[in-house]
Amino acid sequence: MPKSEALRPDELGQEAIEPAEIAEHLDRLVKSDLLCRSATLSHLLEYLVAKALLGEHLKEVVIARELFHRGQDFDGKLDNIVRVHAHRLRRALDTWYRGEGACDKVRFSIPRGSYMVHILRHGADEERDPAVRLSIEAIDIPTAPGPTGSPAADEKKGPGMLLALLGCFCAGALVTYAGLAWSGRLAPAAVQSRTSPDGILSPPLAAIWKSIFRPGVNTVVSFTNPLFLRTNDSVSRAYIAYNGPITAPVGTAFKMNPDDPFVNRRIAGLGPLVFNESWTGIGEMRAVHKLSELAGSSGFRFRLVRGRALTYDDMKGSNVIFLGSPWANDMQAKFNIGITPFQCFGTENIVNNDPKNGEPAAYFPELNPTTKQLIASYGLFSVLPGLDPGTKIVSSSGIDQYATLAALDLMTSPDGVREVMRRFGVSSQQTLPEYFQAVVRTEIIRGDPANTAVVTVRALKAK
Repeated sequence: MPKSEALRPDELGQEAIEPAEIAEHLDRLVKSDLLCRSATLSHLLEYLVAKALLGEHLKEVVIARELFHRGQDFDGKLDNIVRVHAHRLRRALDTWYRGEGACDKVRFSIPRGSYMVHILRHGADEERDPAVRLSIEAIDIPTAPGPTGSPAADEKKGPGMLLALLGCFCAGALVTYAGLAWSGRLAPAAVQSRTSPDGILSPPLAAIWKSIFRPGVNTVVSFTNPLFLRTNDSVSRAYIAYNGPITAPVGTAFKMNPDDPFVNRRIAGLGPLVFNESWTGIGEMRAVHKLSELAGSSGFRFRLVRGRALTYDDMKGSNVIFLGSPWANDMQAKFNIGITPFQCFGTENIVNNDPKNGEPAAYFPELNPTTKQLIASYGLFSVLPGLDPGTKIVSSSGIDQYATLAALDLMTSPDGVREVMRRFGVSSQQTLPEYFQAVVRTEIIRGDPANTAVVTVRALKAK
């Protein structure tokens, strides 16, 4: 389309939008904190907008070959890379327009079941996405009022570029805890008070965990294990998240193309890069410790599986506990996809898809306005339907590793469970909703989560 030509009203069903406006909005989006940390989503959005301006109606196979470098033998039934990233992009756009981009004059929309970007004027009657089939839906239950965190939580204060200097020692520590947790040896006498004389969890903890650690049903714990690219220089070691189609054993050199859509464009000049699977693991490691105490105190064991090794067979007939955010755990992202009341976007925020009176549309990390030091964060604890009838998926995720730990820590403490019950208006002798989500806020004091409290809850029901 020539630069001087605006999109015609009949193409958009509204007043014409100049190409310059579209280009400006696209540039603002890809440079935002929300998208600049994911080169894949940035390139996907640019690609889809360009195709929309050309009037091309894209198919999954075309996107897979042109953008994701798949071969002629690409089969969408076996490889869901296009659908997964399109879903992530829809969520990212929704987050943007709920928050920082709420007043944007131009909007991009990608209806479900389509890869065609709709370019809309803000305030126009947008075409709504068709309803999707969900595993769960929210139940409106009156809850007791409670704090929603400081006003700073309502503002977008996400961290900058995802380029963390990480230590490999944490991976070894996680393995050590994994062995102890699986054997059930991390169950000191102090936690025996959590169980009744017959070894079954007592109220109020039983309201959540009795159905997770129960006879005849296996329990699997999965912790995040994303793939990384690593580079060394004379001063430090940098890790770069990578979710592209290429993979190789740890230590294998990676030759990066500056235009590679899977590598953050801000670090395109770094190198040399090698594949690596290390991860901080601090929050997950300590969360495993909490779970092993809880399970061991009632005589149960669980199996620990790293995220990149978890399979459908591991989950069949089992309760599964996911530790960490879905973006870094492939299998977790495949279940209960849709509009649950809350969604955790890892290093970005926790989105509130249906804000109630006084609630923000998203929960962001809180930073010291002067030093930019992290002072508070948010976690999301979810109990959702499992792969098979009678099983459940439990997820403790957070904007960062502090919040991942804080959410699980609170939900494995009697006081924390009592607070959730109070929010739902039930006593400690009654049961919680079978499926629910809870957002928690935790302060970061001397590098540890502290003063964790429940912010809000939602009851869910299986369809």
